[in-house]
Amino acid sequence: MNLTRRIDIIKRFFGRGVCPYQVAFTLSNPLRRLILSPEELVARLELSEGARVLELGPGPGYFSVEVARSIPRGYLLLLDIQLEMLEMARQRLHKAGMRHAGYAQGDASALPVDDGALDAVFLVAVLGEAPDPRACVQEVYRVLRPNGLLSNTEQPGDPDFMSPAEVRALAQGAGFRVEQVYGSVKNYTINFRKSV
Repeated sequence: MNLTRRIDIIKRFFGRGVCPYQVAFTLSNPLRRLILSPEELVARLELSEGARVLELGPGPGYFSVEVARSIPRGYLLLLDIQLEMLEMARQRLHKAGMRHAGYAQGDASALPVDDGALDAVFLVAVLGEAPDPRACVQEVYRVLRPNGLLSNTEQPGDPDFMSPAEVRALAQGAGFRVEQVYGSVKNYTINFRKSV
C-alpha cells in the first residue's frame, strides 16, 4: 500500500464517516471493554432467547458474538456497508460457534427486511455515520414489530458522535418512545420502543 493511500485511510479514520475496514483492529481492541463491554451491552438490550435482531454497522463483530450468544433460539442479521467488515464479523461469529446469523451488505436507509419482521435493532457508534440518519431511523421503525426495540449507543471519541438530544429528536420524530437511558452524556445507550 502506498503512502498516499495510508494517509487517506488515516484521515478517514479520524474524520467523519464510515470507519475504514483497514483499521478494524481498533474496533476490536480489548481496552474498548472499559467504555462498554459486549456483556454490558447485551444486558442493556434485554433480548429474549428467540429474538430476531438486526445489528447495523457491526464492523468486525465486537458486540456480535455476545448478542448472538444471548439469543440461542433467535436470529442475528448483521448489515454493514463494507463487505470486508462483514467478512471479519462472519469469521468471528463462526469461530465462536454462532451459526444463527446472517450477513447483508447495504445502506441503513434501505434495509433488506420485511415490514415488522424484527424484535430489535441496535447500533453502536453508527447512527452519525449514516448518510441520512433520519431515513435510517424511519427504516428501523418500518422493520420493527409493534413495541419492538431500537437501541442506540454513542461512545466518546467517535467523530460522528450524536448527542442524546439529537438521537431522541430523530427517534421520537419517527414514532418511537423513550424506554430506558443508560450511561452518561458522552457514553450512553438510549432504548426506544416502537409505538403500538
